[in-house]
Amino acid sequence: MSVLHYEFKGMLYDEWELNKAYMTPARTICESDVTRYCSLSGDYSPLYTNALYADKTVYGGPVVPGGLTFIIANGLDCQTLWVDGSYIGLLDQQMSFLKPVYVGDTIYLTMTPTAKRLSRKPGRGIITYRISVFNQRDEMVMDGTWVILMATDREHME
Repeated sequence: MSVLHYEFKGMLYDEWELNKAYMTPARTICESDVTRYCSLSGDYSPLYTNALYADKTVYGGPVVPGGLTFIIANGLDCQTLWVDGSYIGLLDQQMSFLKPVYVGDTIYLTMTPTAKRLSRKPGRGIITYRISVFNQRDEMVMDGTWVILMATDREHME
């Protein structure tokens, strides 16, 4: 075995069961996550970075940027290895942010395949997932869809 050899662990197109919710582990969002997100994105909104300002808003304190919630949810999906090597590309996404997320909240993600169809190109299939992110109180904080191009067999995973 060489360093270039890698055994992919991702689920293939046919292995995803329609209407079954796949749940990730949870992760607590830290203040350093918000700091790094703001630094990388350049988005230093006072809703995230100014406690005195944010305390006087409808949120009652600084909130986690919606983009950061999305990124962490995506990372939780990747950590499961469900799409390791079988993921070809993100075709579409729609996200709704339903409740604020705060530093110290712990979130997890469910991915539920709702539709599948084969692509015109061999070795590929398209899966639509309902994506739901929940906090530690099992309140849905984000909801939407991802449409992902997936490999149908191991030969098309590289």
